[in-house]
Amino acid sequence: MKHHILFDFDGTLVDSAPVLLACFSRALKAHGVQAMAPIDASLIGPPLRQTLATLSGSSDAALLDALSATFKDVYDSEACLKTPPYAGCQQALEQLREQGFSLAIATNKRLLPTQRIIAALGWQELFSEVYASDSYPDRYTDKAGMIAALLVDGGIAAQSAIYIGDTVADGRAAAANGVEFWPVAWGYGQFASHELQLLAPQQWLERLVRA
Repeated sequence: MKHHILFDFDGTLVDSAPVLLACFSRALKAHGVQAMAPIDASLIGPPLRQTLATLSGSSDAALLDALSATFKDVYDSEACLKTPPYAGCQQALEQLREQGFSLAIATNKRLLPTQRIIAALGWQELFSEVYASDSYPDRYTDKAGMIAALLVDGGIAAQSAIYIGDTVADGRAAAANGVEFWPVAWGYGQFASHELQLLAPQQWLERLVRA
């Protein structure tokens, strides 16, 4: 029986792309930088600095610091609060908690905006842990390491956990830890539907009960 459900955040529980992409555009414009890659949903997922390097086509630390600071000023203050949940997710999360499952988040998003969105949605009591890209910078550098830290800290056996996400990278991070992966039927990644069963929120509890 799986008792611990770990979730990605952007593209899995919340539709963050419209607000994030608008903030990327504003940060680039503020510094007179032309986008070197399409500003579209394919950017959602990696850590902020990595995405800004892709967009600016630069590895210059001073420029990336400036772009990051502007993005954070715009996004963290108010913009992030406009992030909506995907249809059915809140009800599914509440049902899982009511049935005694432990819920946690492992996201490449930074901790501050993640916590602000969770609070705005009234989800604070749903998750036992929220691990973000900058929660423990000395302990991990990628999502695989993040999931590993979450499992260790929570005393969670890999075989008792599931990671739910929207990208192939999420699946690889779960697999690196021996955690079963469930892909959602929406989000910003692309899965071969003939290889994986894509799930809607109402299927999470149904599948867990059958397991």
